[in-house]
Amino acid sequence: MGMTITEKILARAAGRDKVSPGEFLTCKVDQVAGHDLQAKQVLTQVKNLGVKKVPNPDRLAIVFDHQAPAHSVKLADLHASVRTLAGELGVTNVFDVGSGIMHVVVPSEGFVLPGEVVVINESHAPTSGALGAVVMGGGASDGVAAIVSGEIWLVVPETIRINLHGKLPKGATAKDLGLKLMALLGYEVQAVYKTVEIGGPGMAAFSMDSRFTLTNLCADMGAKSAIIEPDEVTLAYLKGRAKRPFTPVYSDPDCSYSAVHDIQLEELEPLVSCPHSVENVKPVTSVAGTKIDEAVIGTCTNGRIEDMRVAAEFLGDRRVAPGVRLIVVPATKEVYLEAMRLGYLPKLIEAGALVMPAGCGPCFGEHSGVLGAGETCISAGNRNWLGRMGSEKSFVYLASPITVMASAIAGCITDPRD
Repeated sequence: MGMTITEKILARAAGRDKVSPGEFLTCKVDQVAGHDLQAKQVLTQVKNLGVKKVPNPDRLAIVFDHQAPAHSVKLADLHASVRTLAGELGVTNVFDVGSGIMHVVVPSEGFVLPGEVVVINESHAPTSGALGAVVMGGGASDGVAAIVSGEIWLVVPETIRINLHGKLPKGATAKDLGLKLMALLGYEVQAVYKTVEIGGPGMAAFSMDSRFTLTNLCADMGAKSAIIEPDEVTLAYLKGRAKRPFTPVYSDPDCSYSAVHDIQLEELEPLVSCPHSVENVKPVTSVAGTKIDEAVIGTCTNGRIEDMRVAAEFLGDRRVAPGVRLIVVPATKEVYLEAMRLGYLPKLIEAGALVMPAGCGPCFGEHSGVLGAGETCISAGNRNWLGRMGSEKSFVYLASPITVMASAIAGCITDPRD
């Protein structure tokens, strides 16, 4: 019996020829990353262990994204502490306020490569698995162990295989496919501590930006990791980015999966995740006409240049509806600059959008678009829990950037095909 791509990567990291789901392993870690919310705790613990300088500083990255720019003195002090600790410990890869979202910055900077094991101190870590790496989320202690020892202890996960067939129809996007998979696997139901491996003949037509959207949404399925086998699209993306040599890994034809699901892409339609659960997925037609107060395009799910482009192109000569706040948050500084250069952001601003600095923005519910009681938002983000974006009396719907843009224009949730 062969091995899946995930099993092969973990076996290599553990110095083994073969591993099986359920085995306990100690694996070498190729990269560690953390963000502003946990960095102080992680770096303080590292320092308390007596470490003067972090080993392999080129294998550690810290990104200020969740609460950046700081909106209070308390947070400004926290950020200052992280900068000081990073300097004392010799951390060289520090991406300060305005650099963007960790889950977009880290892969775009070439820190995640095919065949590697990566530990990230945040739940949406599976995002970078789109590059053919095993990327896992972890808490502060996991980050400390990985930084100091260069290793992590884990259980080999089972793998769920998703086979894509055909092509997406007009109006449907990778976000709609991601929501379809969420409805299929459930919120922390079938995929808990498993790897979601996405592939099949239909994958070839998906851009790198779209692939990141798919793996990003696997986090809220409870997946330990999500992964897409490297191909020409992957290698083209990594050209000029990769920080070190890498060796792509692929699943064996005779490997075993815990479940296999086949998705016919042409059957997809625009979908929306309704309050207050990500798995509460319905066709957008079923909630069309719902009045909105805010629309958001951004986050680590849909804040990439492709998302800025489709939003601007869909907008055309129209404007944002009166009474609607359209908030646009580029995922990284590079996306921001490119969207400016190509005219996407000026077009959106002229139509009534508010453009925020690169970062997590309102998704986290801390700043830059917090919702008040009774307000409704349609977001290109990834979570719509009760109170996720502000008041516990607010409502958040999740959809693709095209659906969000159509709704911002109409002033209510709208099928983009209309």
